[in-house]
Amino acid sequence: MKSISFLSLNALQFVPYAYGLLRSFAQKDARIADNYTWREPLTRIEGVKTTAEKINAPDILCASCYVWNHNQQAAVARQVKEDNPCCRVIFGGPHVPDDSADFFVRHPYVDVLVHGEGELPFYQLLLAYLEDPPRLDPIPGISYNNNLQAVKNPVGPGLVVSGPTDPLPIPSPFLDGAFESFLSDGGKNKIGLWETNRGCPYACSFCDWGVRSTNKIRRHDMKKIAAEIDYIARRKIEDLYVTDCNFGILERDLEITNLLVQARKKHGFPKRVRIQFAKNSNDTVFEISRRLHANDMLWGTTLSMQSVNEDVLAAVNRRQIGTRNYQLLKERYRKVRIPTYTELILGLPNETRESFTEGICTLLQIGIHDDIRVYELALLPNAPLSQPPKRKAFGLKTKMKSLRIPAKNCEKETVEIVFETRTMPYADWAYCFLFGEMIQALHNGAYTRHVAIYLNDTGQMPYKHFYNHLLTSMLKSGKKSHAAFNRIEALIDAYYQDPHMPQIHKILSQPDMMAFLSSYNPKRKGWHLWTYLWLSIAEARDDFYADLLEFLTREGIRIDKKLTDLLKYQKELMLAMDYDPATGKQVTYQFNWFDYFFNGRPLCEKPTTLRYADTRMGITNRYPIEKNNRQKFVNAAIGISYPYTKYRHFFHQPDQTRTHEGGS
Repeated sequence: MKSISFLSLNALQFVPYAYGLLRSFAQKDARIADNYTWREPLTRIEGVKTTAEKINAPDILCASCYVWNHNQQAAVARQVKEDNPCCRVIFGGPHVPDDSADFFVRHPYVDVLVHGEGELPFYQLLLAYLEDPPRLDPIPGISYNNNLQAVKNPVGPGLVVSGPTDPLPIPSPFLDGAFESFLSDGGKNKIGLWETNRGCPYACSFCDWGVRSTNKIRRHDMKKIAAEIDYIARRKIEDLYVTDCNFGILERDLEITNLLVQARKKHGFPKRVRIQFAKNSNDTVFEISRRLHANDMLWGTTLSMQSVNEDVLAAVNRRQIGTRNYQLLKERYRKVRIPTYTELILGLPNETRESFTEGICTLLQIGIHDDIRVYELALLPNAPLSQPPKRKAFGLKTKMKSLRIPAKNCEKETVEIVFETRTMPYADWAYCFLFGEMIQALHNGAYTRHVAIYLNDTGQMPYKHFYNHLLTSMLKSGKKSHAAFNRIEALIDAYYQDPHMPQIHKILSQPDMMAFLSSYNPKRKGWHLWTYLWLSIAEARDDFYADLLEFLTREGIRIDKKLTDLLKYQKELMLAMDYDPATGKQVTYQFNWFDYFFNGRPLCEKPTTLRYADTRMGITNRYPIEKNNRQKFVNAAIGISYPYTKYRHFFHQPDQTRTHEGGS
């Protein structure tokens, strides 16, 4: 019997789904089942030598490679090959480059690369390795190492289905026992990965998803899906990631949602479902979101953008449905209180400083206030935008950055970040980066949200003026309440200059910032730049609002009793460390601000007492509040790191607010 070891290393405890799919498909053939044994896949990131020792001389070593694990797995494979030269090493996954010309020169210990969809070529490789010598030349979709020269075979058809509704011919790794040991090892916080269909009909040039999935949507069998949901619920998997590119693009996705809801009601699991929704949100996506939200299962619904500028979207082959349609969609979700979020990418071709900042303010204008996320453009190996003609045409200037601070005895993972384009020089990129972090801290994070909405809606100061001028003012003021913005500005420049500063762990590389943040939670790793801004303001809240009043005065805003009352409301609305959930908080205002902002009623002078009664925060109300408990405060106030939504954080929630007309 030949033994197969599998690497699918990740920082979280994801079910090793790629391993399960490959194993389940291959074992349909009795020749595979009778001649190979499958060792338990390795998923935890540990030291290279520790991992290599656990593998212990397999006949075949497979690695599912992503940007977050490629170098670590390569180092492990190198060590395994040194210890056992007869071992066959196979690399697959999204990080395997389509251009394999010099790959084996750089990685001589790798024997085969699998390009694109892996089930069929992997199955054929296992059959080939039963022969001596194995014949690799007939196997489509692979490159193999021939004395350090890459021999690349033509790409094959992949898993062909005869009709659009015919199921993919892959048995379920959940149902055939592939994950039993993983789910039974006593480890906590196991996260399910799960696919109901495969393929993406889009061809966005910054992404390699559509390129790798042949742009055709193929489905898994509905009976299999129903049985898998039951299994996932019975095994008490709390968090389920649906890995479909566009869940909600098929009408049957609503039926799948109903099965998930029924499983939650019957078994209590899964508790939360994270979805990559269809790019152009439709009635099916809305109904899926509504049903999951009604059962406390929804992380949030993406109103997908990447950029608001039409020239930018055209440059990256992204379809645009128009800001007016996004406004209607947002309003539809708002009416039933379904959380939404919008993702923007900084550094896309044809984007300018003006178009990027104006785009964010356009999103605010159409009512997207809760969760705007800004990501740096990273060039993925197989994405069209990464290819030389596109790089040259758009003037992309990049730097290789480490992804995270590596754990002890582990390899550094790297990612290629775009810092400059033909239309956005670095100085503009840095400003846009800081602007995006400010928006996430002040507007999404709500410190200035309601003041900004009021000034914009009454025509006194548009969002673009408010936030651009406020940022400039804070950077120049030198005041303690604004010092965090200067610190982030300096960090962004250091990130550009310092080749050792990691992308995701920027703040973790800064001792002064970590000394402050560790006072809230010394074990937490997921600190974003905006979280540093938000917590810094929390500790200087009185000064921040006094300085905000000065800013508005300098900008020519008349500070009448209405605006004075609004600033009081904005300040008291924010969750504070000294808030006691056992007693709540009661505040009287001279205007009906709560009804104005949350119920869409006209603003009028009407003394109103609000009682804030929050005891828990966050999606599914999972974070309890405790007076003066710093760790519980940070979880309740800002949540934990990506991918969790910002929904139900930052401020006292409308469903926990009681109104009483008149004084207290």
